[in-house]
Amino acid sequence: MKKVLFSLIFIFTVILSYSLDKPELMDEGIYQVQIGNYWRGKEYLEDYLTGEEDIEAYLYLIEADKKLGNLNHADSVALKAIKKYPEDTRALYERVLIRKMMADSEETGWKKDKYNKDYYEMFEKYLAKTEYTDSNKIFELGSLYFNNNLYEKSNEIFIKEKNYDERNLFGAATTYRFLGDYRKAALLYGQILQVNPEFYEAYLGRGISYQQMGDYGRAAKDFEICLEYKKDINLYLGLANMYINMENYSSAKEVLQRAQKDYPASQEIKSLLIEVYSKIER
Repeated sequence: MKKVLFSLIFIFTVILSYSLDKPELMDEGIYQVQIGNYWRGKEYLEDYLTGEEDIEAYLYLIEADKKLGNLNHADSVALKAIKKYPEDTRALYERVLIRKMMADSEETGWKKDKYNKDYYEMFEKYLAKTEYTDSNKIFELGSLYFNNNLYEKSNEIFIKEKNYDERNLFGAATTYRFLGDYRKAALLYGQILQVNPEFYEAYLGRGISYQQMGDYGRAAKDFEICLEYKKDINLYLGLANMYINMENYSSAKEVLQRAQKDYPASQEIKSLLIEVYSKIER
């Protein structure tokens, strides 16, 4: 019974496809993909593309193949669309997504490594093709590199930001900091704060950069500002230690007393406070 029903549906689909003209084939194919009938949509779109060309038909055919798990065919369709419409970057980005899907479908092994490598390379190619105008995609790839501890690659992506997207400026500043270029990091954090003084994470990043450069005075100011936005035991301890490094024990004591009110059970704060008291009494 199921075989008969499938045959009837197939025959009906074939008859319907012959009764539609070319524009209607594309419209029906797109509609079928949109409602989740991927096989039927794929058939209509492939029929349409036998004699016509339209980037939207290619994109929806790629989507149907992706949903059906036909990743190699989706990739070949995307490659064909890129050749026919070289100025339209959407098919190129589809190849990026397809490589990610291929990598995710492999648990381990050389294929997974290869697909991941292709994914990053194609993503960079896409960004270059779009002249790094898509801040969201810059953030996506820069973050992927950063999360995989590829700080140099991450920095190369983040510094291409052209629209002053603060997420990417922050990413560039943070990767500079992780790479040990604290001066560039501090300058970029400062640029963010000039535009958005409420971006308290930039105070923290700049404070750490100043601290690494040995500029404890400016670092302490940034840590103090950051604490106005967010209470954090590590911030308190870092700030207290900076005052200790400057031999400003009274300020260290005041910071630790504030910290003790917020974190009364902390042994770290208690021990450091005892140390500061001993310095003051000398």
